[in-house]
Amino acid sequence: MKRNIIIILILISALGLSAQSKGLQFLQSLAVPGLSQVRNGKSYGYAMMTSEVGIISTLIVLNQEQQLREQEYYEFAIRHAHIAPRDYEDQYFRDLSRYNSSGFEANGYNAMIRQRAINLYPNDPAGQQQYIDENIYPEDYAWYWDSSGHRGQYSQIRIKTQDLRDYGKMAIGVLILNHLISGFDVLRYHSEDRRAKVYFDILDSAPMVKINYEW
Repeated sequence: MKRNIIIILILISALGLSAQSKGLQFLQSLAVPGLSQVRNGKSYGYAMMTSEVGIISTLIVLNQEQQLREQEYYEFAIRHAHIAPRDYEDQYFRDLSRYNSSGFEANGYNAMIRQRAINLYPNDPAGQQQYIDENIYPEDYAWYWDSSGHRGQYSQIRIKTQDLRDYGKMAIGVLILNHLISGFDVLRYHSEDRRAKVYFDILDSAPMVKINYEW
């Protein structure tokens, strides 16, 4: 996040020179929403700039809150699931919320792996054992929850963390939209040149906005 803010500041400085070219005005407004609008005397450019600051501020807050929640459920799992302090993949933390333990007892993760191995290789003990050996959690990744209630509390913290991630993704989407709207607006009020073309396309089932501008 800090790196992105630095990049934005660099862009503002780099584009701070007087730019009369319509192409440069478009690039300026695409990089820094509202910049070209303000320079062309359009007061709504200030709203675009204000929105940019607000969105970036929101992203910073969401990122900080997400990090706090991640630390919270990590420490909670150390206390109540008795995991060893270390770095883990996110999948490990998801499994913690789904199983009471990592063991072979009822509702244990390794018990699920063993049952899956039996289902996949019903008449192949060697295949079953190989699958089990490749997929179970070893002893240094072991956990066991003090109670199902603690696992439920942990899951709630994880849900709140995921909500923050989702809000962050939406904020990034709004940030990108603000840049696109600002850039398209420059093309709109210079459209009398007939050199700007904006159209939509599909690439690998994903919508794309394409811009063709003759400088």
